[in-house]
Amino acid sequence: MTPFVIARATFIAVIAGLLMLDYFIGVTWVFYAVSTLTFLVFLVLGSSVMKYNIFLKAYTSPGNAENKIAITFDDGPHLFTESILGVLREYKAKASFFLIGKSIEENPEIVRRIVDEGHTVGNHSYSHHKLFPLFSKKDIAYEIEKTNELIKNSTGKNINYFRPPYGVTNPAIAAAVKATQMKAIGWSLRSFDTMSTSPEKVIKKVIAQLKPGSVVLLHDNREKTPQILEAILLYAKEKNYECVTIDEIFKFD
Repeated sequence: MTPFVIARATFIAVIAGLLMLDYFIGVTWVFYAVSTLTFLVFLVLGSSVMKYNIFLKAYTSPGNAENKIAITFDDGPHLFTESILGVLREYKAKASFFLIGKSIEENPEIVRRIVDEGHTVGNHSYSHHKLFPLFSKKDIAYEIEKTNELIKNSTGKNINYFRPPYGVTNPAIAAAVKATQMKAIGWSLRSFDTMSTSPEKVIKKVIAQLKPGSVVLLHDNREKTPQILEAILLYAKEKNYECVTIDEIFKFD
C-alpha cells in the first residue's frame, strides 16, 4: 500500500468524520479547509519530489554506494550528446542516458553509439510533452512502450528504466509504470543546468554537493553540458569517485 493510498483513505475518513460531527454539533468551515489544504499540499509534494515515494517506488539514492557516483542525462539523444560521449571516453567514465522517443527517431545512430560505448539507456517518454503529467494511464503507457520499442530497434536491448518527464509522478504515471513493468529512476543531485546560463554556477553547485552515492541530473541537449561534465569528472577523479551507470550503483535485482 503506497503512502498516497493511505493518505487518501485518511483524508476521506477525516472528511466523513467532520460531516458526522457537523450533523450533531456543527463544525466550522475552517476544519474542512485545513484538512483539504493539508491533503493538497501532500499531493503537490508527492508529485514533485520522487524520493518521497508517494505514488510509486522510485530509485533516487542508493544504499551503500562506496565511492561510486552516477551521472545521468535527460532529453537526448542530441547532437551535443556526441561531445558528451567524447568527454566520458576521455575520462573512462560511464553514464546513463534517459532518451526521448521522438529524438531517438531523429538520431538513432547516437543511441547505438551510447550503448556501444558501454553506457546505459533509459526511457524518458516519447513526446516529453509539457502536459505529460496530465496524460491518462493509457496514453502514458503508450509513450513508454513506443519509446521502449524504438530503443530496442536501435540497440537490440530491452530496457525497463523510466524517468518521468520533469520528475513528476502521480497515480496515472504510477499505474502506467506498473503496467509496463518499468523501474522509476530519479536523482539525488539536481544541477539545474536548464535554468542557469552560467556553466560555472552549475559546476560550483554540483561539486559542492557531490558525494559517494550521488545520482546527478544533467541534460545532454545543452551546449554547455560537455564543459560542465568535464569539470565534474575532474573533481570526481580528485576525490577518487568512480562514475558508473544506474544499474551498477543501484544493484537492481
